[in-house]
Amino acid sequence: MKKESDVRIRFAVLGVCLALVTVACSSSSKGAPKAPAGPVTAPDVVNIGYVADMQVPDPDIFYEIEGNSVVTNIYEGLVRYGNNTTAITPALATSWTISADGMTYTFTLRSGVMFHDGNGPMTSADVKASFMRRTALGAVSAPGYMLAKVTSYDTPSPDTFVVHLSQPVSAFLDYLAAPYGPKVEDAAGLTAHAGTDMDQTYLKTHDLGTGAYTMTAFVLGSHYTLTAFPQYWGGDPQVKELNIEILPDVSTQEEELQSGQLQMILHGLTKQEVASYASNPKFQVQRFPANFKTLLMVNENKGIFKDQALRTALRSAINRAEIASDVYGDDATVSNQFYPAGELPTNLAVDDPTYDPSLLAKAVAGLTGSKNVDLAYSTDDARNQQDAEIIQTELQSAGLNATVRGIPLAEVFNLPTEPSQAPDLLLTTVNPDASHPDTWARIFAHTYDGTNGTLNWLLCSVPAADQQMDEGLASTTEAEVQMHYGEAGDLLVASGCFDSIADVKDVFVADAGYSNWVHRPPTLYSFDLGALKLSSSS
Repeated sequence: MKKESDVRIRFAVLGVCLALVTVACSSSSKGAPKAPAGPVTAPDVVNIGYVADMQVPDPDIFYEIEGNSVVTNIYEGLVRYGNNTTAITPALATSWTISADGMTYTFTLRSGVMFHDGNGPMTSADVKASFMRRTALGAVSAPGYMLAKVTSYDTPSPDTFVVHLSQPVSAFLDYLAAPYGPKVEDAAGLTAHAGTDMDQTYLKTHDLGTGAYTMTAFVLGSHYTLTAFPQYWGGDPQVKELNIEILPDVSTQEEELQSGQLQMILHGLTKQEVASYASNPKFQVQRFPANFKTLLMVNENKGIFKDQALRTALRSAINRAEIASDVYGDDATVSNQFYPAGELPTNLAVDDPTYDPSLLAKAVAGLTGSKNVDLAYSTDDARNQQDAEIIQTELQSAGLNATVRGIPLAEVFNLPTEPSQAPDLLLTTVNPDASHPDTWARIFAHTYDGTNGTLNWLLCSVPAADQQMDEGLASTTEAEVQMHYGEAGDLLVASGCFDSIADVKDVFVADAGYSNWVHRPPTLYSFDLGALKLSSSS
């Protein structure tokens, strides 16, 4: 269960970073592409752009989307998600067992793992020190909630690490596999560089990770550089360097991609722009399943949608197929489930109303008061405005006076404390922390009580769904987990407060000469750089 305001901290940080788009400086400091040895068509130095700075590369503080490609290529956890799947696979742990009561996890650690600072090999003492640091950072570590139910750790041998919980947490392995989950750092390095802030200063410009890449530059507002780690346990990567430049204007990124200064664009392109690259043999388009959903939140506390019948009619008036086709094309699919694709079996928490705008028109015809609707969208994704305008047309056709406005993401976070400023409808595209249903339902739909940090921005409350979430989190079998979150989803769909629109994919445009893409559904705007291959011209 999340600590106070943890989730809001994460997205507030993201909002601040997005605000930097208007002031961030670009830099020409990225390295020029180098021709690798042998007959290959792609350089072994990859240059990409970020639209905004990430906060810090400290793995126990990082809690954003922009920056995933830095943190997840430098640091590793005990487990991770498989390629394009929600299945949990080994990483720094080769195997694990869970006690029958769901309260003890025992991990067997990988041997021969070296740290970027030269220390190693990794032992259970390093894992324990890393997990304890995250908890000790307290409120500074927004993702620290993932270890909130831990009571103690045991290190019975160098290659065995044991975690004891105060109660079962069905999402625990998902927490460990998440991009924001606990990562393993060098214990000796943590001690040597602790300073007065538990390594926070040191980890702004250095790293203590085990991943395929180590951080060799981090200049806020300008550029970051990752360099292949020659002692990486997983083998020598073909890509030797990743340079990241802060380029807020995506059109500038396109110019640099076309001129060969950048090798990839990881997000921000419209479906038309993506299509133009797909037809150009110099480039490739990669689409990956992602835990990323366009969602319409409905205000049950003010305006005409206080009426349950009107909220229900609204569900059938949204032309999800038109939105998916016109706004996203091949970059999304129509959503037919409350949860992001892959978190639960498709027959659970179904949100797939038949499109019938006449139902809303009939409900509106019976209104005797105001027919005004304030439809807002978060401005962090340009496609949100397009989505909102299509919905506006539907509302107007039904006889409503619908107006559309954009709200900066930083302001969206303040809506729970300023309900008078909340719109009647809020369109946004959001992602959970992990591929477990609790990290979707609890973040976006749990009742807000002023302390639990939920991003249920329009303050819908479904107490019975809250109870199902709690029971699902404490469950010890997959069947129980699915049952409880399925019921929670059904209740939330029936409330009419949360209308699923589209399941959005992660879409990358890159030079044609790269292959062997490895992508994990909850880790947006990122891929496993160490797995990438340089295509041969022969």
